[in-house]
Amino acid sequence: MKLSRAAWLLVAIALLLVILVLFLPARWVAPLVQPRLHGMTLEDVHGLVWNGTADRLRGLDGRPLGRLRWQLSRSALWGRLDLRLDLAGPRVDARGHLQRDAQGRPVWSEVWLRTNLAGWAPRLDSSLGAPQGTLTAELQRVVLQGSWPIEAEGRIQWRDAVMKTRTLSVALGDLGTNLDGANGVLAGRPHDLGRGPLQVDGQWQASPLGWRLDLLLQPRTTDPALRRWLARLGRPEADGSVHLHRRGGLAASMPETAR
Repeated sequence: MKLSRAAWLLVAIALLLVILVLFLPARWVAPLVQPRLHGMTLEDVHGLVWNGTADRLRGLDGRPLGRLRWQLSRSALWGRLDLRLDLAGPRVDARGHLQRDAQGRPVWSEVWLRTNLAGWAPRLDSSLGAPQGTLTAELQRVVLQGSWPIEAEGRIQWRDAVMKTRTLSVALGDLGTNLDGANGVLAGRPHDLGRGPLQVDGQWQASPLGWRLDLLLQPRTTDPALRRWLARLGRPEADGSVHLHRRGGLAASMPETAR
């Protein structure tokens, strides 16, 4: 059976649309994605929507975070999100895999992030000083609802931790915490990772309603800079240790969890 000219025209248009979708330039779609980046911007975008690169991703402060690469599965055409991101830059390196669960919630997996905290010093500086050292996060799974992680599993480490004030450079050693979350409540146990100058033990908890932090900080050395810095956090005991109990939100009125 021969096709009419109109039928051939429809077939040709359909083929052109398929080719356009399969080889859609990323720079055409970038302006549509921009409003979803919450203030960050993509520059010098090239490649395809499915496999592309932005030579510069700028943060909220306008400073470049690095070069962003992505791989988006074509299964997105029928509503199945499968996106891999890889960011490499002077202040942060990160990668992760984004999908959606059966409830349509964003799920991050295979997340790895490393940043030199010195690059963020002006934004992180406080009365206790600016943190220095390398922060690394490895997250096996994070489920988001809105902007809050309602489920999480992973760990965070702070290597060569230092708090730098105007007059002091206080070495803390290597610190870390696990990250566990369920039903919208995140929790973990901060600790030191060896025999560094500061022994750390405690627990923290956070939810959209509030947060709680309970820490025991005990110096292992007689370093006067460390002991003076700890004294800013609270009244030292005879052995130089400081107990921290901090609350915020509704957590301030919640009973303490047994340890």
